[in-house]
Amino acid sequence: MKKIALISTFCDTDEKQNVLYENIVKLKEFGVDVMALSPNFITLPQHIISACDYFFYTKDNPILKWPVRDFTFWKSIEVKNNWVTMHHNVPDYGWAALYQTKKLSQLALLFDYDIFYHLIYDIEVDEVIEDEIKSNNVNLLHPRQDPNNPEVLWESTLHFMVFDREMMEMVEKEITLESYLSTNGVAEGEVLKWKNKFNIPTSGHPVKDKIYYWGEKDFFNYSINPNYKFFLGKNEETIIWRGEPTKSSTLNSNMRIFVYDYSQEKNIIVIINGKEYDEIVVENKILEFEETSDEIKTLIIKIDDDEYDLTKKYFEMSKNLIYYEND
Repeated sequence: MKKIALISTFCDTDEKQNVLYENIVKLKEFGVDVMALSPNFITLPQHIISACDYFFYTKDNPILKWPVRDFTFWKSIEVKNNWVTMHHNVPDYGWAALYQTKKLSQLALLFDYDIFYHLIYDIEVDEVIEDEIKSNNVNLLHPRQDPNNPEVLWESTLHFMVFDREMMEMVEKEITLESYLSTNGVAEGEVLKWKNKFNIPTSGHPVKDKIYYWGEKDFFNYSINPNYKFFLGKNEETIIWRGEPTKSSTLNSNMRIFVYDYSQEKNIIVIINGKEYDEIVVENKILEFEETSDEIKTLIIKIDDDEYDLTKKYFEMSKNLIYYEND
């Protein structure tokens, strides 16, 4: 049986590139050909490219952004007899992952292979996965271990899938942006659609990441000083639900800053488009300004002896919400 491993990559650090190379070498030792794909704004070292049987750069990396689709993370902090809720939106990478899966499938189907292994670059290739690759078993999906909670299993994943040619041809046709946007789910939800439509069995063995992208990120703190935290708001006028679905109100689009987790009062100077606001905060507090989020051209924040020029970061932000639950 002629076999090929199809590796989706976004390896923009040395750590990621080292893990990718280790997995390519391991797969080649199993007697499997390797095809990898990367967006062309990430230049991979020649030894990684040479280790592959096929390597493709693409100009496409279709990350979805608000208002099309975002991921939302949220956090609430108690402030006296109230709660402050923060929402942080990040671009949706799910379609980019599915798109790479589709393109790798289309390319691999041009060649004479019988079995196709879809893998993410940092998958942990343990003994069970090794045995599956060395066997001729086909048409199998896997659950994935939650990197933050090993006791939790996600029902499906793109990280390791095994297809024969017929199944891969059918799955490739199912991967469309229209299908992805038809629900509020994530990329793994598309795998469940394929499972149910084509009766693809799921292994009892969960796969794991070697690198967890979100692991060390604090989405609710732009401070570099451990003695305090602050979060920036950026939103158009938005309907929010305060505490329960039946209690909604409109959050205006004014620029906001939430300063929290500090033990001594803070002097905060906020300079918006050259206009200076000087505040003393003695407790966790949302500061609201007259400028709306879309009016921000320059943004500088000074807290005690620290100064932050947040202009570039603010433009790069997708959507952040800050509001009191009881207001």
